[in-house]
Amino acid sequence: MMDFDRVVTLDDLVESVPEALVREAEQKRLASEEIIDDSHHQHEKETRTVARDQSKAQRIREYLESNPEARNKDVVEALKQYKVTAADVANVKSLSKRTSAKRTSAAPRETKSRVERSESTGLAPVGASVSLPELEAGVAFIKASGSITRAKHVLIIIEQIRDNVK
Repeated sequence: MMDFDRVVTLDDLVESVPEALVREAEQKRLASEEIIDDSHHQHEKETRTVARDQSKAQRIREYLESNPEARNKDVVEALKQYKVTAADVANVKSLSKRTSAKRTSAAPRETKSRVERSESTGLAPVGASVSLPELEAGVAFIKASGSITRAKHVLIIIEQIRDNVK
């Protein structure tokens, strides 16, 4: 059984705490918030300072833009104060070649509407019914392909071949 005479409510407990202790706890809480706030501002300042510094890759790209005929060795020598290595330069050059190749090869393509895509892939438009034999054939195709992903790849290849034949 519970002894209801001994139950203390939260209000009774708060009233029993001396006011001096409450003030002291409140001052400690405010002081700790100020410390946390100051450290947060300090961290923001450090982040901004770091953000202003350039990365090795940025420095290498800028140097290569101003000196397009520079060899890796020349770049390393010029940027040795930033601890740039020949591997860093090679990586930046390799990445820039890849991205420039992608930009030049990315010719504008015609985009098909949803209806055109569904017609070209033979997919039924939304709301059209699919018969049970078609579903069974689809499941057999997926099993033969090995997975849904592989079946999708096969369908994409078939669609590309069909588009090229037209």
